[in-house]
Parts: sequence; C-alpha cells; structure tokens
Amino acid sequence: MTGMPAASNSDAPLFGGVTLTMISWKAQATIQKTLESYESAGILDLFAQKRIHFNEISPADIAIARRFGFDHSGSAANTGIFGAVDAVAAQVRTPFILSLENDNPLVTDRAGLIAMLTSALADMEARSVPAFIMRSRREPGEQFTRGERYAQRFNLVWPLGTDASHRRPMANPLLRAYEDRRRSALRGSAIYAEEDPTRRHPRIIEKTGNGNWLTRSTYLNWSNCAVLARTDFLRNVVLDRVRNHPAPTTINGHQDIEAALKVNGWWRKQGFLIGQSEPGPFTHKRLDR
Repeated sequence: MTGMPAASNSDAPLFGGVTLTMISWKAQATIQKTLESYESAGILDLFAQKRIHFNEISPADIAIARRFGFDHSGSAANTGIFGAVDAVAAQVRTPFILSLENDNPLVTDRAGLIAMLTSALADMEARSVPAFIMRSRREPGEQFTRGERYAQRFNLVWPLGTDASHRRPMANPLLRAYEDRRRSALRGSAIYAEEDPTRRHPRIIEKTGNGNWLTRSTYLNWSNCAVLARTDFLRNVVLDRVRNHPAPTTINGHQDIEAALKVNGWWRKQGFLIGQSEPGPFTHKRLDR
C-alpha cells in the first residue's frame, strides 16, 4: 500500500492512497476560510477522499461540506477532539490519512503541497515513519509554543530564519551536554527554533535526503494539528491508546489525545519515529472564538 502520487491515470487523484479529513465544532467562519484557502490553491482534487466530521452538526455545517465537495458525518453532541478524530478515522479506507482541524489553512500553493506531501510520504515509506507533522515550522500560526519553550531553555545556536552560514555550535561541549541532559524531553522542539537543529542535537534529530526532519516521540509530543499518519497507526495505536488508557484530567469533559498519550510516560517510552515536513504546508488561524 502506498500514498505516493499516481503515475499515469489523469482521472485518478494524485494522492490516491491519502484521505484528507477534518474535524470541526461550531466554527463556520473559520472552516469556510480554511477551505477557501484549499480551493484557491487548487488542492481539493488531489486526494482519494475528503471527509469532515462535525461535532454538534448543523445545517450550516452540512452546507459548507457540500459546497467544497466533502463527504460529511457528525454527532448531535460535542465529543471533543478525540471523539471527532476517532469518528472520522473509522471511516477512512486508504493507507494514509491527512488529519486536519478546521483552523489549518494552507500557506503554500498547489505545487508546494504536492512536493511536501510527496517527500513526506517517501520518507514514511523508506523509514517506516508512522506520523509526519505537516504544520509549517516557519509559519506555525497561533497557539504554537514548542519553539518558544525550547528557546527559553536553550541558547540558540542557529535561530530559525537567520543566516547561519558562518555560525558554529555552542563552544562549550560540557555546558551543551549538561543542558541537553536537563532538557531532554524538549530537544525535538529544536526543529521549531533552530534553522538546522541537527547542529545542536545530531543524535536526536536527523535531516532526511528529502530535506525533512526526523526525531523520536521520546523528544516530541503528539500533535493533533495537521498530521499525516498511517491510518492503522492513528486508529490502532494512537486512538486505541487514548480509549483504553484515558488521562485522569479532561478538557471540558473530553479526552485530550496528547494528554492521554503522556499517561505513565507511554508516548515518550515508545520512541516512535516522528517526521516534520520542511517547511510544512499548513498553519493555524482561527476566526470563531
């Protein structure tokens, strides 16, 4: 099974092995703006299927899904992020799922998305990577603190967005090793703060031949926001873990996927390979509050 672009059939979607899914709750202004960014870039024909699951589904939600050519499902109640992702993932029949939220507009064009999906899928196939974060590391958008938390605890060697052609890693290797040990769990977040995170953490972060980044779940938490995953991994590993080992605390009475995966340090202990697209095609921008 593969999600790689189709070779010859012009009528087939380019990414015939990938289903684009989205979850939404009471956010018509946001989801419409997000889907307009996809329509404007001309990416809606690229996928095998497109599905939206709405919590507390309304006629307005259904109208938006139909306008942009998405299949839809929904619940009368709000089931939270876990409930919505679980519901829509159960409907996917392709080997890969591009799991998005209603506030993940595109920050690239059609060619850029094709290139980034193609390279991410190639790395997933070559290295058996189960999940790839597709949120832009250069334009991550709102409510994204990974780079900031990393920068608060490390002296940046090569800050993201700077010309570091003549920069060298931190001079004191003992200080660097001491800091790295103290901040171990944050090292994967160097991807969102350092232009070349391998300069600081060469044994923790790897740059692939396609220009993407790989680290382990030991050093990088799960992300619900714009993730390309193997469908069986999302359903049978991530969501199944949340279902069977819920977190003791909830968000508005609903399970938070990231929090549940952290219970007893489970996610960190698994050491799953996790990818980050370079530079990443989606951001985070919400209109409904």
